[in-house]
Amino acid sequence: MNFVFEDKFNLTNFTSCKDINRSGISRFGISPLLTATNINCQLSNINGELNYYSVDEIIDEEYIIPTSVNHSPDDWTGYDPRVKSFFFYLNEKYLTDLRNNKAYVMLDQSLEGYQTPWLWEWFHKECKEWNVSPTRIIYVTGNMIADETYEKWAKDNNVIEKIKVIPYSHFELDMGMMCYEKIRDNHPLPTFEDHITHKTENISYIKTFACLNKRIRLQRVWFYNYLHQAGLINKGLVSMNSFDKHGYIFEGQEISKERIDEILVGLPLLVHEKSNNEFDDNFYIRRFNNQISLDTFMTVISEAHCGDSDETMFLSEKTFKVIACNSPFIIMGNKDSMEMMRKIGYKTFDGFIDEGYDHLPTHERLQYIIESIKKVDDIQDKLKWFSSMEEIIKYNQSVLVGKLFKLPDAYINLKNHCNHKNKIKNLI
Repeated sequence: MNFVFEDKFNLTNFTSCKDINRSGISRFGISPLLTATNINCQLSNINGELNYYSVDEIIDEEYIIPTSVNHSPDDWTGYDPRVKSFFFYLNEKYLTDLRNNKAYVMLDQSLEGYQTPWLWEWFHKECKEWNVSPTRIIYVTGNMIADETYEKWAKDNNVIEKIKVIPYSHFELDMGMMCYEKIRDNHPLPTFEDHITHKTENISYIKTFACLNKRIRLQRVWFYNYLHQAGLINKGLVSMNSFDKHGYIFEGQEISKERIDEILVGLPLLVHEKSNNEFDDNFYIRRFNNQISLDTFMTVISEAHCGDSDETMFLSEKTFKVIACNSPFIIMGNKDSMEMMRKIGYKTFDGFIDEGYDHLPTHERLQYIIESIKKVDDIQDKLKWFSSMEEIIKYNQSVLVGKLFKLPDAYINLKNHCNHKNKIKNLI
């Protein structure tokens, strides 16, 4: 596969754009999918898969113009009139080759799962204005259901020439790499055997679950409210920072101010007396919670997205860090997240943990998770229960690390798409 850069040394494009997003990072950067594929090639001794060229070099074959797009589509597309369209920053060679169906531009938003209702229409409108076929646009995103929502939109709007949408959970590869490096460098994460030993020796103070919440999000306030109502806070290692007093309207429901006053008592709630906002976000993204996983029987993963109205499914580092630490889990995130985990190769814990919540609407899902936690809390011999999940727990960590030694599914999807389009062009 051929990739072309304006700055080949730094593997970047859109170098004329100096925009900084509201989150403080550059609007464009290095494609995470390309970075991950390069790592996979190195670990698997795959040579000649990725060919890098400078924009000044002559290339007779089709090529891809890769870039990361950072933060939400409001920031990187140009939909917001405060910034120009990303098309504006394509150099003349790129625009000419895109118009002549010789190049693709790959916009890689795999570090985020943002979805907006206007995105698909905007893409097609911009393609028309810049005289570029939508088939030349490749959109990689952390929204694992974006391809499905786009296909539905295209069908509903009778769209023939379509962009290519590729879901990709970059944090899976990122956390897998960190897990692999820790094992390789003899600084391993807790093994299943470590869990059994620690839990056996400290059974009297092992908590039923962990639920870690750093950044205040609507679903986290609501779930903390449900945990509080159910009397489960003391059954787990739960972290929760204090938050402002207002109604927290989420998916059509609002918490009363009186109720907010009740659940604010005792906040911030710390785990092991450690603050979770002393350092920058990158520190916490890369930190594995070894001791917390050892001190609990399972983890309720407080994901970044949860509401059905978000029209997304995002699996962040939070999910894959738990797998790396050999802990069973519930995902308090988007609908069908557990089904997606099975789809991408993992085993889940139905039969040990009630996963009936997975297909339910938002608030029903959160309340069902509460009931699932209660069922685990009621188990008399939790050590035996944990031990019975050995095969699943070990399998999941093996899958996480094993994916480092083959090309990412998202890259295979990209390659198959480009090769297919190229074959069709050659037949015409």
